Amino acid sequence: MAQLLDIQSGDRLLVSRTDRLGDLVLALPVVETLKARFPGCDVDVLASLYASPILENNPCIGRIVRVQNDQLVASRHYRKELEQRIRKRNYKAAIVLYPERNISRLLYRAEVPVRIGTAGRFHSVFFTHRLLHSRKANKKHEFEYNLDFMAYFSDGVTITRPAVYPTDKELRNAHRIIKECGVDGPFVVVHPGSGGSAERWPMAGFVELYDRLSRNRRVAIVTGSDIEGEEVRTVASERGVVLKEVTGRTDLRTLAAVLSLATVVVANSTGPLHLAVAVGTRVVGLYPGLQIMSPVRWGPVGVGHRVLQPEVAQCRCPAGHCRCMETITVEQVAEAAEAVYDDVIGKQT
Repeated sequence: MAQLLDIQSGDRLLVSRTDRLGDLVLALPVVETLKARFPGCDVDVLASLYASPILENNPCIGRIVRVQNDQLVASRHYRKELEQRIRKRNYKAAIVLYPERNISRLLYRAEVPVRIGTAGRFHSVFFTHRLLHSRKANKKHEFEYNLDFMAYFSDGVTITRPAVYPTDKELRNAHRIIKECGVDGPFVVVHPGSGGSAERWPMAGFVELYDRLSRNRRVAIVTGSDIEGEEVRTVASERGVVLKEVTGRTDLRTLAAVLSLATVVVANSTGPLHLAVAVGTRVVGLYPGLQIMSPVRWGPVGVGHRVLQPEVAQCRCPAGHCRCMETITVEQVAEAAEAVYDDVIGKQT
């Protein structure tokens, strides 16, 4: 059993998760659990520059320490400057949920007295406390693996659902963007991208899904990046489908606000799916039959969501080229989306 840390009111704690958007979303239960158990402490978060906006307006977070991951690797001067910023905060403890080598070494050089990370890696030597667990077997959810780090802290309230907090201004902006698409009522968000972080359902499937939802009198809006927007418009044009879409028009905060207004979100296993859950929206998630991407570990947190996977015992496609995803039919996805949509609308009336 781990020896409990002596945390006092006024101590500063740092949670480090410097990788992708979805990973950071699923680290939020640790942040809010720490604040709930130690309300007199400042809880800061070290996060990638790209994903860090989701931390803004969170009442549990003291400061956001933003990291440019490319500079972290390439620039000794940048690492030194970041080290000094961390040193000046006089943290009592740092919880390294994602044990990136440069971050682990930087916290050691910044002389954070308690540095909690996982055992079994070369750079585990930089940690004062080493947690013995492996995530490779995917036996439980990622947020539960993150909460394992609470073994070093006294018992108390445990937060299990990640939460992201759009501001009133962001919500007003999201309403404006949606109305400019001609939407004034319940709608489905179709988010076809993956940002390269997961296997994805074919773009043609998302376009056909959009068309079917529209014909079944469910309004849909397509979200995504500029590049994803170009791709989806090309496919839609080839099939004669006219889209309502806001691709390339939303930063991360505005996307969160748009997702919070949706009735249901349909997406691949990727950051925006977890972002939708974190703003309180139900989702239909499309997952490959790969153990490393299993919904047991990466599925949407909470109840009322739907998960669809290929009907194969275990996908053996090469990474990045999963043909099994094509076996998920438009009919299956549409039926799941419409069932969730109708359930949400039914509970609102």
